Amino acid sequence: MKQSEKVYWIKALLGLATGLITFYIQSGLGLQGELALMSGTVLYIGYSEVTAKMFGLERDRTIKVGMGAFLFLWMLTWTLLNTMGSYGWI
Repeated sequence: MKQSEKVYWIKALLGLATGLITFYIQSGLGLQGELALMSGTVLYIGYSEVTAKMFGLERDRTIKVGMGAFLFLWMLTWTLLNTMGSYGWI
C-alpha cells in the first residue's frame, strides 16, 4: 500500500473520531456548534501535520489527500449523533 493510501484511510477513520469529538464538544460541554466546527477544522490541520511527519510526505499534499473522505465522514457522524441525541436515542 502506498503512503498516500495509508494517509487516506487514516484520515477517513479520524473523520469518524472527529465526528464523535465535535458531538461531545457541542452536547456534552454545551458549547455552540460554531466552536465545535472550528475545533474539528483545527483537528484536521493537526492530523495533516502529524501524518506528514509520520510518513515523510509534503505538508501540502497531506492536507489534500483524504480531505473529501474526512469531511464526509466527520459531517455524517456529527449529524447522525446530533439527530439521535435530539430524539433521546443516545
